[in-house]
Amino acid sequence: MLTRRGFAKAAGGGLIVSLGIPVSAADGSVALDPSRLDAWLEIRADNTIVARTGRGETGTGMSGFYPQVVAEELNVRPEMVRLIMGDTDCTPDGGYSSGFLTGAANLRKVAAYAYQKLLELAAEHLQVPLARLSTADGLISDGGSRTVTYGELVQGRQLAVTIPLKGVPLRFAAAGKDSVAGLAWAGMEGLTVTGEPPLKPIPDYKVVGKSFPMPGIPAKVTGETIWSCDLTLPGMLHARMIRPTSLGSTLISVGKLDKAKFPMAQVVRKGNLLAVLSTNEWEAVTAAKAVAATTKWSDWSGLPGSDNLTRELREHQWGPPDASKGNEAEVQSALAEATHTISASFEQPYVKHAPIGPFVAVADVRSDGTATVWSQIGHLQASRVRLANLLGTPPEKVVVRWLDHAGQFGRKTFGGDGAEADAVILSLITGRPVRVQWSMEEDFAWSSLSPAWFADVKGGLDGSGRLTAVQSAFHSPHMFDARPVGAILAGMPSGTVKRGGFLDTEWPYDRVQHRLQQVYAMDNLASESPYGGLRGLIMRTPGQRQQNFVQESLVNEAASVAKADPIQFRLDHTTDQRLIEVIKAVAKDADWQPRPSPNREARRTGSDPVMGRGVSVIVRSNAYWVGLAEIAVTPSTGLIRVTSFTVGVECGKIINPRQLDRCIKGGIVMGVGEALKEEVTFDHARITSTDWNRYRILTMQETPDIRVLAISRDDQGFGTGGEAPNALGPPAIAAALFDATGVFPRRIPLTPRYVQGILAER
Repeated sequence: MLTRRGFAKAAGGGLIVSLGIPVSAADGSVALDPSRLDAWLEIRADNTIVARTGRGETGTGMSGFYPQVVAEELNVRPEMVRLIMGDTDCTPDGGYSSGFLTGAANLRKVAAYAYQKLLELAAEHLQVPLARLSTADGLISDGGSRTVTYGELVQGRQLAVTIPLKGVPLRFAAAGKDSVAGLAWAGMEGLTVTGEPPLKPIPDYKVVGKSFPMPGIPAKVTGETIWSCDLTLPGMLHARMIRPTSLGSTLISVGKLDKAKFPMAQVVRKGNLLAVLSTNEWEAVTAAKAVAATTKWSDWSGLPGSDNLTRELREHQWGPPDASKGNEAEVQSALAEATHTISASFEQPYVKHAPIGPFVAVADVRSDGTATVWSQIGHLQASRVRLANLLGTPPEKVVVRWLDHAGQFGRKTFGGDGAEADAVILSLITGRPVRVQWSMEEDFAWSSLSPAWFADVKGGLDGSGRLTAVQSAFHSPHMFDARPVGAILAGMPSGTVKRGGFLDTEWPYDRVQHRLQQVYAMDNLASESPYGGLRGLIMRTPGQRQQNFVQESLVNEAASVAKADPIQFRLDHTTDQRLIEVIKAVAKDADWQPRPSPNREARRTGSDPVMGRGVSVIVRSNAYWVGLAEIAVTPSTGLIRVTSFTVGVECGKIINPRQLDRCIKGGIVMGVGEALKEEVTFDHARITSTDWNRYRILTMQETPDIRVLAISRDDQGFGTGGEAPNALGPPAIAAALFDATGVFPRRIPLTPRYVQGILAER
């Protein structure tokens, strides 16, 4: 068996490692060769370590736990590791929002390769066998009195270690529509470090598994953080966009700019992209409002209206499934033989990513064809390729740099949709750095959305109350339109759209013998609009979040038909021991009392609240989740209040318990808000829910008590703790509403109006 210490000896002289400072390119950027160790990791003479990752912090806590992963493999303290994130000119790889674990795996292997070389060097320096060496806090000891630090070992050396890789770095990909379209799938991960360096066994961990603080929090508290809205450059212009009056209006004439009133302002137009710029931000704001007041746009009314949304989707001429899993004939036969069948339809309207702070981007496009862009971006290498495509320049001439700002989970995965394209186009035209800040209303009206959907599902139970067959057909506009709105409006290259549907819902109930899952996709709603209509883009836990609501709602209804406790019903339908163990642990922790739903006190009328409880599970990316919701619903008003939510997760080895707890609670709040409130409304021309009064999210007062049970295991590797908790809320709350009233909801959000309506039905 190859050990960590034996690795260097076994490798002999064939291992080549590089520790040093990357070479600067002619334009001042850092020229990184990702096959060199110094592209990923530097050990400084003062014994501190610099680690580089192409991922940017999206709220998962990677800026905290990446140093832990590196520190663990190098046997140092996390505070000795400084992380450089995201910037495409000084980081080697790239990746998307939910790919933080693969980014950590890259650095984990890189650190392991480095550690083996350090041991080899120390053995030579101290003139002792490898087996006698011990390491702590960057200090290697010979077992006696002699020691040497990492910094001393590398000082004055030009060490060269080759890092084995697979994949194509997006930073060197060719620009063009094909490469941009392919970002929806190919190259999502960027580069992956390969090989099998001896990794520290998980049971031996001393750093990973502890709650080290997030390094960026103190600077945020003290005001030292440079947010994307804080960045200024010499000669920079401030811009405010003037958007069309509808999702299909074209520009007829530009309003007048009063130069006497706004002497430093200028109007810039490119196709239907219109903006006012000034060296003074407030002048840009007020001048843009004045120009917008007299700007004329054509009329357009290609939307069905949000009240007609489901009917419009159902009347669409759907073709064959875009993706399918299961044997249709076997499922149909099993349903025909079932003792009891359930047929139901579910739906959800469009929802928004809705960042609390609207997007800001700064771009500096130079006459030599180089460009630098600063913004809060989830997938920096994808943005780099997309912006290079916009400019018609090779990606290596574009640098994208990450800055802190309001979070968004998924919206930036494929390199769209924010203010970056606006800023790049305006900088290209004016020849000066340009800062573009979207307004809240602009973000609501023009950014991409998580698409609406409907699903038809059938389930069959045998005479003993066992679920034997499930068939589901999920219909939705696609969620892969990451084209930047600025590029679309300007008529400049924006990439193409990859149509398709997610079919990645992990089915945890392996004792159900027959299952057919079908996913149907269509173009954007009102795709004939010159701007693409309602442009769909993925959101946290994409695809599986929506389909899990259908799947878990069916399981809860089947449990009711079988007159079984919803938790026991789930246990009876799976052999997955990890799922069984986490379900039992959460039920015990929440003091779950077994009984069927609805409860004995359930009622559909009355002005006094009635209580209910519900359960849901989800399995995603090596993580097992269970959610238990308790609610109080007032039948006469239809108002639901989630009083408490217990969530359990087993995601293998927990890296940072405190940050996992934060991610889980944030996800639960997000899911509860989606279950109760969130809905994009629109008329025949435009989105109408453009402020927080018309697009409702959960308030602090409405946030339930959230109890988290996180189970860490050393024998199951690592799972994702940032995604999936938002998928627990909707089905658990819907089940709790049934438990309280005896009525199954088929739609989210569970607004008072909708709840009143279904309770009044006979």
